[in-house]
Amino acid sequence: MKLDKILKVISLSAIFLVPFVPLVVVGSLFFPYIVGKSILFKVLVEVAFGAWAILALRNKEYRPKFSWILGSILVFVGVIFLADLLGENPLKSFWSNYERMEGWITLLHSLGYFIVITSLLNSEKLWRRFLQTTVFVSVYLALSGIFKLIGPQSVSRLDLSFGNASYLAVYMLVHIFIILFLWFSYKKEQNQISLWGWFYGLAIFTEIIVLYYTATRGAILGLIGAVLLVSVLIVSFEKEKKVLRRISFGILIATLVLVGSFLFFKDSDFVKNSHVLSRFSSISLQETTTKSRFMIWEMAWQGVKEKPILGWGQENFNYVFNKNYDPKMYGQEEWFDRTHNVFFDWLIAGGFLGLLAYLSLFGTVLYYLWRRKKGRNFSLVEKSIFTGLLVGYFIHNLFVFDNLTSYILFFTVLGFVHGQISSLEEPDEGGEEGWLEKLNEETVTKIITPIIIVLTIFSIYFFNTKGLLANRALLQAIAPQQEGVDKNLEFFKKALSYNTFANQEIREQLMQFMVKIRDLNLDSSVKSELFNLAVLEAKKEIERDPLNARTEVFLGSLLGMYGYPDEGLEHLKKGLEISPKKQQIRFEIGSIYINQGQYEKAFDILKEAYELEPNYYQAKSLYVLSAVYAGKEDLIEESLGPLSESGIIFDMNFVSAYNKIGENKKALEILEVLVENNPENVQYHISLAAAYFENNQNIKSIAELEKAIELDPSFKEQGEKFIEEIKAGR
Repeated sequence: MKLDKILKVISLSAIFLVPFVPLVVVGSLFFPYIVGKSILFKVLVEVAFGAWAILALRNKEYRPKFSWILGSILVFVGVIFLADLLGENPLKSFWSNYERMEGWITLLHSLGYFIVITSLLNSEKLWRRFLQTTVFVSVYLALSGIFKLIGPQSVSRLDLSFGNASYLAVYMLVHIFIILFLWFSYKKEQNQISLWGWFYGLAIFTEIIVLYYTATRGAILGLIGAVLLVSVLIVSFEKEKKVLRRISFGILIATLVLVGSFLFFKDSDFVKNSHVLSRFSSISLQETTTKSRFMIWEMAWQGVKEKPILGWGQENFNYVFNKNYDPKMYGQEEWFDRTHNVFFDWLIAGGFLGLLAYLSLFGTVLYYLWRRKKGRNFSLVEKSIFTGLLVGYFIHNLFVFDNLTSYILFFTVLGFVHGQISSLEEPDEGGEEGWLEKLNEETVTKIITPIIIVLTIFSIYFFNTKGLLANRALLQAIAPQQEGVDKNLEFFKKALSYNTFANQEIREQLMQFMVKIRDLNLDSSVKSELFNLAVLEAKKEIERDPLNARTEVFLGSLLGMYGYPDEGLEHLKKGLEISPKKQQIRFEIGSIYINQGQYEKAFDILKEAYELEPNYYQAKSLYVLSAVYAGKEDLIEESLGPLSESGIIFDMNFVSAYNKIGENKKALEILEVLVENNPENVQYHISLAAAYFENNQNIKSIAELEKAIELDPSFKEQGEKFIEEIKAGR
């Protein structure tokens, strides 16, 4: 059958291109490390699935066969579908955003990928070639990492084509065990060391080095835990291969000695001077990252208790984070969208049903590896390697979160184990004919095939094209344009015209763009049109997603910045209702009150911010600043003690405050301290010169201007004019 062969080649070609997805970086896209990979993966899966669907209708040899691994994936995707549909923001749950490119659509494509690889890779030879393909790509990336390490520029954490060290880390982690499996399965067949054996051994060594230099603690701990587990399993249960058992025992002891030595020498200079090792030695309950993780998990648990069955839907942790924000999170990311823990990620996304469905993916694989008696005869070593892979991957996800490439690898592993088990045997030929068997070839060829082709083309457009076009327009919109901001305006309108899932991101970027150009001397009509568009689109986003504090805060800040304080306050206060314990929102409100001269209100709101967490320096500083404006320094000193001993650094904000309330002498004193502490700061000298002049200390004023000229010769012409004016008594 010539057509069957063509369809198989098309589908297999697309599938064999999937391992190359991690190499994709498209600089012409917004989030170049993420979006290009996602688009390519989806297109490849859609092409492969379309060709496979026609092939499967024509030839029962390529139809999917059931296992509980497939069943658990179907349940998982189904549960998350319900959770996303009933969740807080279904649009984002299904489509995600450019930064993540995950959501249910990616899960759906992962399911399609699983079905195609398990249906078409129906021989051990094909599976080996496929696994070798992904290994070759990983080795290429690992070698790229090695060359980068020995290059002229120092690298603190490797990320390569992933743009994120933790993404590269889990990619290397999984491949280390895939290579180990290929190595042992090859040795079992050949019973000798050859070029393949040397290749696999060197590949593992290289990828361990790259994993180490990602400095990703979760992945490295995952590798250590997996190595220990594999060693223990082989030492405990391997009865025939005594040499292998001894080697495993040696690896077990060596790993324990290595970990013990690190713990013993963790305070040594060698460890402290190593960027990677110092990250591990700094792990403690008092470390900032550790404390923030526990706080995030506590916030997540509050969200889980509120919606325990199906959760909030994918990509919706931000609602939980904002609602249950812990003021002690100051100094960390303001808008977390992940819990950085696989349990809480899926509890938030799909509730306890979603978490159980996710865990069932691991459970069914382990069942088939260790309990199932039929199917591929996995050796103890192979079982141990795959178990170690799953455990290492799981440990990594306890501290980070999944991404597209880790999804691909995980579903590849699920597909491989599914493809080896005996429940994939051909159905009993004596059974009753199914409806697929009753379809004649003419119906499949003339009716169903054209429908599948049309659906495949439509899916490529629907799932990818519009989002891709909007993405490119957005990147052009935020980039400097030779034609001026009117061209940026054109690109923003173009990006929004596609009306995609990305509208939220486009609207946010438009507001941030307006912040950047606020002080630029631009065409007022174009600037006004851009501002009006930003406000209009932000309001549309609020109408679509009314419980997103982020949009309210962005819009409120923008309105306040552009001279619409009252309307800005309305949105900021709405944001505060949604996220009542976030200090940053109070800072924005207090700033507007100060600019309006409503010093009492500024004092009250900034006092609230300070009292939420007194250890937050910025909150304390702004609280004291508001007291200066409100004339309540005495009140502050009663609670904090003398301001000079409060630890507050009096900067130009305090200079402005004292000048505004007529306390010019105090402003002058602060400037003198600033100049003393920062003698190379030209602007401080100029400001001090102005203050001296206002206080009729002309000689000192001239001296400061001369110092400024000395520090910055480009200021000479302007500075000498000021000196002439002072000498002339003007």
